[in-house]
Amino acid sequence: MKKATEVTTPTPAGDDDLAAWLREQYAYPDDRPWLRANMVASIDGAATLDGRSGGLGSPGDRLLFSVLRQLADAVVVGAHTALTEGYRVPESDGDSPAPALVLASRSLSIPDDYVPAFAPGTLIATCTAAPAAERARLVAGGAALIDCGDDEVDPRRLTAELAARGHRKLICEGGPRLLASLVAAGALDQLAVTLAPALAGGDGPRIAHGDTPPGGLRHARLAQLIGDDDGYLYFLWNTGTGEARGARAGMP
Repeated sequence: MKKATEVTTPTPAGDDDLAAWLREQYAYPDDRPWLRANMVASIDGAATLDGRSGGLGSPGDRLLFSVLRQLADAVVVGAHTALTEGYRVPESDGDSPAPALVLASRSLSIPDDYVPAFAPGTLIATCTAAPAAERARLVAGGAALIDCGDDEVDPRRLTAELAARGHRKLICEGGPRLLASLVAAGALDQLAVTLAPALAGGDGPRIAHGDTPPGGLRHARLAQLIGDDDGYLYFLWNTGTGEARGARAGMP
């Protein structure tokens, strides 16, 4: 076994073997609901390239993205990020059901022609203070809304509402403002970060941008670090209550 602070380069023979190995490394605990986030950043801290996170990715990052979705019951993403990144309804990998899509939005400014928002199984997490006219428009179009707070989408209410619907294994895919709210609320259990070997420059946001945790820094514990031949590093951090799991080793 390797120490969690050492870089592990996986050596399974093919993509299928590698995907199976990654599923083992990133398995969810079974004892309670679990909220994990998955983000990508450049080495100079940018969360986007030309306004989108996809430009920072790689084949390895996209494989991990797919694996993390396969393990989850629901994909949680800010509605603005979903629109910017061109999100579609998650698909099944054939071995397990597709995760539900959960769009977080206070403003409910989701266009009528954004089909995933109205697809069966999709949930829109909002708050009671959301504009009544927008709420009525979306409901009339067939969207399913759940209130997860009064003035804002409350991260802890969100996870509780999803758990009550059977979605206990959650993956948040951003954007930066939603991630910041999860961190500030102490609702995030784990953070998976792909570090792209690139300098993006510009004035793009960090992976968490907005609310700050009460009292300042929220410390995390490194659980796992994987590297690949393209120079990408894949960190897994235990945050908040996630620290109770301790460090996990790398390559078998």
